[in-house]
Amino acid sequence: MAKNELFTDSYQARVGLLIGGVSSEREVSLKTGAAIYDALIKKGYDIIKIDPKSNDFLEKIGSIDVIFNALHGRYGEDGLIQGFLETLKIPYTGSSVVSSAISMNKVFTKEVLTNYNIPIIPFFELNDLAELKNLSFTTPLVVKPANEGSSVGISLVKDEKLLNDIVKESLEEYKELLIEPYIKGKEVQVAVLNGEVLGAIEIRPKREFYDYEAKYLSHDTQYILPAEISENELEQLFIYSKKINDILKCNGVIRIDYIVTEDDMFLLEVNTLPGMTASSLVPKIANYKGISFEDLCENILFSAKIHGV
Repeated sequence: MAKNELFTDSYQARVGLLIGGVSSEREVSLKTGAAIYDALIKKGYDIIKIDPKSNDFLEKIGSIDVIFNALHGRYGEDGLIQGFLETLKIPYTGSSVVSSAISMNKVFTKEVLTNYNIPIIPFFELNDLAELKNLSFTTPLVVKPANEGSSVGISLVKDEKLLNDIVKESLEEYKELLIEPYIKGKEVQVAVLNGEVLGAIEIRPKREFYDYEAKYLSHDTQYILPAEISENELEQLFIYSKKINDILKCNGVIRIDYIVTEDDMFLLEVNTLPGMTASSLVPKIANYKGISFEDLCENILFSAKIHGV
């Protein structure tokens, strides 16, 4: 991607790297930020780390020209920090306020994309335990927060007797939940960079599904590149991914997660600020395509802009 007006031979913008934050994904964001910082330092950029949780946050924000957003989860990926940056008229990487808010909330994502014939798993939304009596799905079920990322808070429920207690506990923590039938299949994740599909990776966790532990704590998860699905299936996933990126008007790099069965494929979620740690999927896909981690980070940086609300 060509340099934008923030990065020219005669002018080099000062980059603020947003890391940490206050979400449940703070530790992942710190790791993502450390990797991006090292990559952009190697590229010769003037860059400082900025943690919204720190006392000097506002002071540091006022001294930079462009933001590389490496936050994850709530308050970083859900449109809130994006709105703050729009108000200050500071260009930032990632998607706009509206795109971020819709993509972060799994219910919003499904409701929007259903209208465009994107295949989704049937779901049940609830905000109150009393609503559970209206659930028509039978176990096994997946219970997940509607507004968290990185598989935070996901539970696989096989015993219907445990469902009430799990939902009650999850509601106390996350307030809004999504319940879906558990569908067994291949977990395939697609990266889109600047509006173009970059590639796909298949994940084979030793656990029953790709939860937080399988992502960040387990060393047994296998990553298959290229994904071992048919050419037709891969092409269809790429078509869906390009379409989703365009519908949601995403910017920079995103990752879209799917379940692929013998007969079908289903969208799981859209990640507008995917992880960029050593074990993260987008860097693996980029590397397979011949894009170094440093070049990937620079490419994302060049996508920074003021979106407007």
